[in-house]
Amino acid sequence: MRPVIINIILFFTVVTCYAQVDTSPSFDFNRKYSVPELKKDLAILKDSLEIIHPALYRYINKASFDQAFKNADKFIDRPLTQTAFYTIVAPLVSKVGDIHTTIELPEESHSYLATESKLFPFDVRIVDKKVYIASNNSADSSIRAGSRILKINNQPVDEVLRKMQSCFSDEGANETLKLKRVEQRFAFQYHLNYGYSKAFKVEYTFNNKPSQTKTVRAEPFSVIKTRRGENQQKFPHLKSLFPQAPYLALSIDAPKNIAILTIKWFQNDVLREANEQFRPFIDSAFAEIKERKINNLIIDIRNNGGGESENASYLYAYLTNKPFRFLYAMEANQKTYDEDRERGVKYTFVKNTGKYHTSDSTTPYQQFFGLGYQSYKPNSFSGKLYVLIDGLTTSAAPQFASLVKQNRRGILIGENAPGSLSGGSGRGYSYFLLPNSGLLTMISRYRLYLVSPAQKTKDRCVTPDYRPAKSFNDLLGGVIKTLNLL
Repeated sequence: MRPVIINIILFFTVVTCYAQVDTSPSFDFNRKYSVPELKKDLAILKDSLEIIHPALYRYINKASFDQAFKNADKFIDRPLTQTAFYTIVAPLVSKVGDIHTTIELPEESHSYLATESKLFPFDVRIVDKKVYIASNNSADSSIRAGSRILKINNQPVDEVLRKMQSCFSDEGANETLKLKRVEQRFAFQYHLNYGYSKAFKVEYTFNNKPSQTKTVRAEPFSVIKTRRGENQQKFPHLKSLFPQAPYLALSIDAPKNIAILTIKWFQNDVLREANEQFRPFIDSAFAEIKERKINNLIIDIRNNGGGESENASYLYAYLTNKPFRFLYAMEANQKTYDEDRERGVKYTFVKNTGKYHTSDSTTPYQQFFGLGYQSYKPNSFSGKLYVLIDGLTTSAAPQFASLVKQNRRGILIGENAPGSLSGGSGRGYSYFLLPNSGLLTMISRYRLYLVSPAQKTKDRCVTPDYRPAKSFNDLLGGVIKTLNLL
């Protein structure tokens, strides 16, 4: 693995160094770290968040933040494994309420779980906080897809769900991304939170019939992947939890006068790997929409992993007939300000917050994109617009959705997207490994204002205008009730 540049912040001094992830045969997944080692990592994590994050107390006040770390410090009263330490610190990071500020196991630990361990053998989907089996990857084929899990190893599944959710970051008090992350990583996350289990006692019900209890053995990830592939043949319409190529697509239903533009990534390097290019595709798509005189456009940004804000802005430029603001200001802490000032970025100190704001649209650096007015496309689409969003509409995708909502350009349909309507944090990040436990940490360096900082707006996520009801059977059959609006 390539060296990872890390910023270790200790005693409020920043030291830049390199850390080489240990992938040697001597790697011990079950190694226990001493109490002093773990307490030192905890202190470094807290200091790092306080120094780097631009809006640390946006969703949690300082007193609660400090108390949470004090409580965590008390839990570290004996040597712990990396995974046990993770279950203590991950909920702390999630309290920041920023999807770009996270803590994860390093690569070699994920590799160990994928290649050396055995895991919970079911893929799940969560509907109304009820957990359903989407793919039975166990050796017992009698447990049907669509069965609702009630207990795992005698523990109510809602308790399991709450514990897993606490380890993931979302925007503010929103929960949709947390639930999607649990769906994506259920088997791995169960192992992290509850440890290795040779078998799982699962209580479940199907179609609200009397519950049954069966014990299934843990399976290697390689077996899970094989059986998952076989099950996908049975339920081809069940949507993947991860974006699948092609990432950009246009379909047109001429009789209904509807175009559906699907965008799963705004990130150029991901698109290039799939031999796709964002801007040429968007140009071509809107040219075809115009040529075929389509008046109803659905833009599907569900399960969109985000990417460059420039691409989100480029897309919106085809949906308006006037110049628009993408970004009004960016906010940074003292450390980031000091570094940017040396690069010539102009900031203003805000006395009542102790932070630094910039609206400098002249800077050439990519992370400051959008601070000036953005141009619209002369052949822009003027018809009816519908945007599909969900809990995996992340990063630049909710920025696009916010533009649509703030400017009243179209109707948002689906579920809460994990991004603030007035702007989240991101654009620049500090990545580092905690020096003892090796947990990989990412902290945002800028707060983004999608509205004027002077505008007093209540912090809330990007919410849909219409929330269609859904069931697990809808998911299994690929039913999109949102299209019935048209």
